[in-house]
Order: sequence, then structure tokens, then C-alpha cells
Amino acid sequence: METWAIVTLVLGTSAVSALLTFFITRMQVRHSDKRFEKEAEIAKERDYRQRRREIKGEPFMKLRNELALMAAKSNKLVTTASMLHTNIFSGASDEDIKVWLDSASKDWNNYLDSGMFDQILFTVDDQEIAEKAEEIRLEYRRLYIVNMNWKHFPDKLPETLTLPKELGKRVREVQSLINKRLEEL
Repeated sequence: METWAIVTLVLGTSAVSALLTFFITRMQVRHSDKRFEKEAEIAKERDYRQRRREIKGEPFMKLRNELALMAAKSNKLVTTASMLHTNIFSGASDEDIKVWLDSASKDWNNYLDSGMFDQILFTVDDQEIAEKAEEIRLEYRRLYIVNMNWKHFPDKLPETLTLPKELGKRVREVQSLINKRLEEL
């Protein structure tokens, strides 16, 4: 074969090889760009969901903690107040009960004065959970009033002994509902 034919064949093969390499590289770059765009979109969506969960979930988590604190303080106040009419069973002196009640009452009043429960309750945008939490607080308040004025409500005395346990169950139900809402976010 002549030299010019060999040169033409080598140059043609090199040109075809270069074109193929160019197109293959271009396809790989396009594929990489598409994959990068998909990964960026997935990361953006994940960040959006995470941010949404943080924004919407924070009030629920605060309410969950504050509800537990409010219920603990309320339960202490109510059970101490119930000792006024169950003193026979507790064996404590009237002076001891009054000191305990005074301490629990001061703790409860300081808690109410802080306004934390109300503040957190107002940040929750779930009406059902907010209403249930408020109902629990009001029920503890009513129970405290009945215990403090037990002579005026003799027919409600059996209720004062069983209701704190029931309220504890209701607190756990609201906690469970809050956890369910957090999982849905």
C-alpha cells in the first residue's frame, strides 16, 4: 500500500477515534450532570423536610416536656391537698400537711407566674392537642379546688382519690398523640 493511503487511513482512524471519544465523553458528562442535578434535588428536598420537621416539631417537643412538668407539679399539689381529708390514712400531722401544701402551692404559683405552659401552648398549631393539654390543666385545677374545699364537696371525695391516676393516663395519651404528630412530619 502506498504511503498516502496509510497516512489517510491512520488519520481517518484517528479522527473517527477522536470523534468517538468526544461523543462518549460528552455523554458521560451529560449523564453526570443529570445525576448531580437529581442528587442536588434529593438533598434539597431532604433539607426542606428536615427544616420543616424542626420548625413544626419544636413546639410539639416543647409542649411534650412542659406538659410533663405541669402534670408533675399539679399532681404534687393535688395529692398534697388531698391529704387534708385523708389525713387519717397518711399518719402525718396537720402542721406537716400545711407545710407540704404551702411548699407545693408556692412551687405551683411560681410555675404559673412564669407563664411557660401558656407560652408554649400558644405556639402549637394543632388545636386538638392544645385543647387536650388545657383540659388537663383545668381538671387538675378543679381537683385542687375540690380538695381544698372538701367539706363543701363531700360527694366528690371519692373522685379526688381516683382522678389523679386518670389524669396521668390522659397526660400519657396526649404525649402519645404528640409523638404521633411528630412522626407524621
